[in-house]
Amino acid sequence: MNFLKPKNSIDFLGKRTIFGAVSAFLVICSIVSVFVVGPNWGIDFTGGTEIVLDFDEPTEIGEVRDAVGGIGLSPDAVQQINDDADYTFSIRVREATFGTEELKASVDGVVGETYGSDFIVQSRMDAQVGASIVIEHKPGVTVDLVALNEALAAVEGAEAATFPEDNTFQVKLTNLSTQVKDSIAGALAGKKFEVLKVDAVGPKVGGDLRTQGLLAMGATIAFILLYIAFRFDLVFAPGAVIALVHDVALTIGVFVLMGEEVNLSMIGALLTIIGYSLNDTIVIYDRVRENMARYRKSDTIKLINDSINETLGRTLATSITTGLAILPLLFLGGPVIRTFALALLIGVIVGTYSTIFVATPSILVMEKVKPVLMAWLAPSVAPDPAEAEGAVEGG
Repeated sequence: MNFLKPKNSIDFLGKRTIFGAVSAFLVICSIVSVFVVGPNWGIDFTGGTEIVLDFDEPTEIGEVRDAVGGIGLSPDAVQQINDDADYTFSIRVREATFGTEELKASVDGVVGETYGSDFIVQSRMDAQVGASIVIEHKPGVTVDLVALNEALAAVEGAEAATFPEDNTFQVKLTNLSTQVKDSIAGALAGKKFEVLKVDAVGPKVGGDLRTQGLLAMGATIAFILLYIAFRFDLVFAPGAVIALVHDVALTIGVFVLMGEEVNLSMIGALLTIIGYSLNDTIVIYDRVRENMARYRKSDTIKLINDSINETLGRTLATSITTGLAILPLLFLGGPVIRTFALALLIGVIVGTYSTIFVATPSILVMEKVKPVLMAWLAPSVAPDPAEAEGAVEGG
């Protein structure tokens, strides 16, 4: 199956300056949007709680939003997921300590009644891993966690545990889902629902996940630079890396401008995009290398243009079939996989573009830069003239 006429001769490199300027402009806009607009981080990276509810009967999203408004949640916290006829809703709370003020007062009261009013030296909220109360007590008193948990049974969702500091213990709070359920059950009396999932991520864990995701992408690109340099030549490696950075930057920029959530699914999609774009680039690079060995006296621009044209049919076939496979996931897969599918679709489009208009034109630039680099590096590897003269005289 051929999408194009055989032996077509499109001059891709003839407009390389224009496409290079456009690509640079788009990358700069993407970077600026990250700092000016800012990504819409998911709770994977910011911390918070997600509760998924499934109703047995028709329920409007407005009803659920009004119901959770009774405990102070904004309407934006509620989103409908899956099909409209499924009546499944996701409630996201980004504040790990949301709705814990009354719980803290209750916990402090129980602890004070159990050990005395002067027992608590300091009581503070801690949301590094999850919503919890850290209680520092007067020294010389041993806290029996089993007995304390029996006393805390009156505070739903509270559980005492150890803490890595002297004269200190923590009380973990997991009562947010109960507050949401009670609020909805009271406001939507008679409508039955089931809690399908409750996910809670602390800010510290979310920050660590975000850092690790960025490090994973950085390490991947660095190893790709080494791989291309060893497999092909140093002339080829920078272009591949520039193309990958271009693809990642544009995908993130589109997500920021669209207000789409940036979560772990998107990090997985970005790593997939890096692999896809690299595979596409290597196919053309391989043809360029073959033609360079076969036609040593050929003009470099014509040789690269011919290489792109020879592999263009394969490139378009791969991109189109991949895009067609992604579309059902995007429109029918539901919100759980929507982020991943959208990032992949954007990545396939910009990856195909960058392979042709970013990666391969960079070969021309590197061919001009390489002699300068070699001349700059030559003095550091060449023998010292005085030493060489002494060696000759000694010989």
